Amino acid sequence: MNKNMQKTKKKIKGEEIQGIVFANIPLLGFTIFGLIPLLLSVYLCFHTFKGLRLDSAAFIGLENFKAILEDELFYKALGNTVYVLFASIVSLVLSLVISGLIATGVKGAKGFKTVYFVPYVCSMVAVTFMWKWIYDYNYGVLNSTLMEWGWIKEPIDWLGSADYYRVAMFVLLVWGGMGYNIILLTSALTNVSRDLYEAADIDGASGLRKFFKITIPIISPTIFFLLVTGVNGALQAFAQFQVMTPDGGPDYQGLTVVFYLYRKLFNASGGSDLGVATATGWLIAVLIGAVTIVNFKLQRKWVNYD
Repeated sequence: MNKNMQKTKKKIKGEEIQGIVFANIPLLGFTIFGLIPLLLSVYLCFHTFKGLRLDSAAFIGLENFKAILEDELFYKALGNTVYVLFASIVSLVLSLVISGLIATGVKGAKGFKTVYFVPYVCSMVAVTFMWKWIYDYNYGVLNSTLMEWGWIKEPIDWLGSADYYRVAMFVLLVWGGMGYNIILLTSALTNVSRDLYEAADIDGASGLRKFFKITIPIISPTIFFLLVTGVNGALQAFAQFQVMTPDGGPDYQGLTVVFYLYRKLFNASGGSDLGVATATGWLIAVLIGAVTIVNFKLQRKWVNYD
């Protein structure tokens, strides 16, 4: 009996050790790839460096943050990021409209969903290169088509003119963000009970009233999810602008806050400002956190989870 109990205890102890080991693997991964880099970034914020050499660190306090807040280019990048944020909201609104049309059972709905979802599954870099060729001054499809239709007499410098650059990027951002939104919104709309619409019809409710009083409240959790993820994604926009115009675009209109960080870390002249770049990263993190908190505070007033 004692031998059996000892075997049982050893088995339980062995299982406990295995459990502890397996449970600590994610913790170890977080420590190595999350916590240590996070603590290191705090250290970097308050130091200056010669290039990317950590052994050249010199403590300078809040000077890195001061340099950012006194840099006019940072506020330019911040304004451009707000513009990207606006584009993401427009993309969400258009996605809601298109999803409503698809959910009504329009002919070829599955084909439309596939077409709109393609930009999401494709590489963002590849998609941006495609648009870069479309906007090309000499050989772009857009200029060729507009000239053939007689809408313009000379090619438009979409990516080299400050007047047209934002329009060109706005189209790319709106189009690129619609696929994922449409898939989720269409799925949410298909779960709305038809009985509610029938009851509203009996009461004589208009289509617009049904949309705002029935459809929006029921799918509001999905809209809220897409809003939060879309806003956070917009605040971190980088790849499209860096691929489209590596120099920041005309009058730096393609410079977002993350692109600003990238340029500080990998300066075109070969230099690097590691401390300023890291401080910029923390400012972006605080901005994203603040916007997310505001979104979650406001969602109590319009998101319905019943």
